[in-house]
Amino acid sequence: MSDICIEILAGPYEDFNTYHRLLNYIGQKTYVGGYGFYLDPNITIVEQFQLSEACSQHKSLRKMWHFAIIFPHHWKHEELLYIGNNISEIFKNDYQVLFGLDTEEENPHLHFGINAFSYNPCFSPLTRCKMEEYMSMVQSYFHANYPTLNVDLLFQGKRW
Repeated sequence: MSDICIEILAGPYEDFNTYHRLLNYIGQKTYVGGYGFYLDPNITIVEQFQLSEACSQHKSLRKMWHFAIIFPHHWKHEELLYIGNNISEIFKNDYQVLFGLDTEEENPHLHFGINAFSYNPCFSPLTRCKMEEYMSMVQSYFHANYPTLNVDLLFQGKRW
């Protein structure tokens, strides 16, 4: 039985509306944070994510990755936001990330939207293999900071 469940969602995250759909979904959560964008009335967060794709020297069908981390109901919002920020820092050097804390359901959970395209136009898109490496880092974060908790990872519906 897990204390924390990390679930990488299958998508679809390949169509034109992916940025709008996923970023707006996460952006409407109770609390929001992330890296690689700024608040500017002249360019939206969606447009900033799209700009990384437009400038990339690489092509990829996948535009974004989406995962959620589900916690037991008794966790405090401040701790969850701290975790959201720390998990975002794992991605921030290479990819834009937006996270949101959802408190609407019984178990609070963090949603993360990671741009598949890097800030660096020469850097290759975030593939499944690279995402698996990042998820190993996320699991390592939990093992280092919460060693007594069981953390399960579901990668697109399959236990990993």
